Amino acid sequence: MSELRADSLSPIDAATLWPQLHRLGTEVIATRSAENLLLASGLAATGLTHLPKVPRTVVLGVKRGLSYRGVLIARELAGGAGWEVCSVRLARDKDDEAIVALLTGVSREVAQRGGRTVYLRYADGSPHAQALRRGGFYAYRLERLYAVRLTDKPAETLFRPASRADRHGVFRLYCRAVPEIVRRHEAPTQQDWRAVLDSYDCNKEFVLDRDSGLNAWVGLGEREAHLLIDNPAGGAVEAALDLVETLSGRHATLVVAEHQGNVEHAAVERGYTALGVRLMCARRLGVMNTLKEVVAVPAETVPLPQ
Repeated sequence: MSELRADSLSPIDAATLWPQLHRLGTEVIATRSAENLLLASGLAATGLTHLPKVPRTVVLGVKRGLSYRGVLIARELAGGAGWEVCSVRLARDKDDEAIVALLTGVSREVAQRGGRTVYLRYADGSPHAQALRRGGFYAYRLERLYAVRLTDKPAETLFRPASRADRHGVFRLYCRAVPEIVRRHEAPTQQDWRAVLDSYDCNKEFVLDRDSGLNAWVGLGEREAHLLIDNPAGGAVEAALDLVETLSGRHATLVVAEHQGNVEHAAVERGYTALGVRLMCARRLGVMNTLKEVVAVPAETVPLPQ
C-alpha cells in the first residue's frame, strides 16, 4: 500500500497555489472553473477583497519536495450532505498513487465536516479510471453529452419558472423519473437531492405542471442543461428541448442520463452532435461523531444487580 498522504492546505496556501497550477498540467477531473473557485475562496479567507458568498472548499495537496505532485479541489454542495470533487490535477501524465492519496484524503476531510457523500464525474475511457476506483468511488450512472443546436424560436413555452415552493415537487418528480437503483446510490433523501441538484450548477430552472404534480423539470447552467421528465406523452420532451435550444448559451451541452432514452432519441433526431460519455461516481461516507467526555462515577453510587 502506498505511503503517500494528501494534506489539507490552509486558505493562505490555497491562494499561493494559484501561480503553480501551470505545473500541474494533467487534468484528471475538471468539471468547471475550479481554479476560479480556488482563487476566490483563498482571497475570501484572507480578507483581501469583498466577494460574494463562496461555498466551503477543501484543497488537498501531495507534495514532492517544495512543489506539488498532485492537487484536489472539492466544494460543499447545497444542504451540506454532499461534496463535489471539482478538480484533480497531476504534475505527471499518470500518477495513480497520488490520485488514491488525494481521494482518500478528501473523503476523510469531508467526513470530518459532516458530509455523507462525495461525488465526481470523469470521462469514460479515462486512463485514470482504475485509480479513481481504488480511491473508493464507484460509477452508478452514465451521462451522454450532446452539443445543443441553438435556434431563434420565440420564447413561448408550456414551462414556467420554478420557485422555492416547487422544491419538494421537483424531488417527487425525481423519484418518479429516475430508476430506483440510481436513486439509492445518488439521492435517497431530499437533502441528498439538493446536493445533486447543486452539482448540476443550474442558474435557471423551469417546471411543467400537470394535474397530479410536476411532469417535467429543466435546469439550465452556463455550460450544461439537465432534464427530468416523468411522462413523455403530450409533447413534454419536445417542449423541454425547445426551451433548452431557446435559452441556452452559445456552447451549451445537453446532459442525457442513460435511462433517458426518449430524450436522447429526440435530441439525435434534431441533429444534436454527440460529444462523449462520462461517468457519475459517488463514495458514501460514515458519519464521524466525536466521543462525549466521560465523567467518573464513584463505585458506591452504582446499583448492584440483585
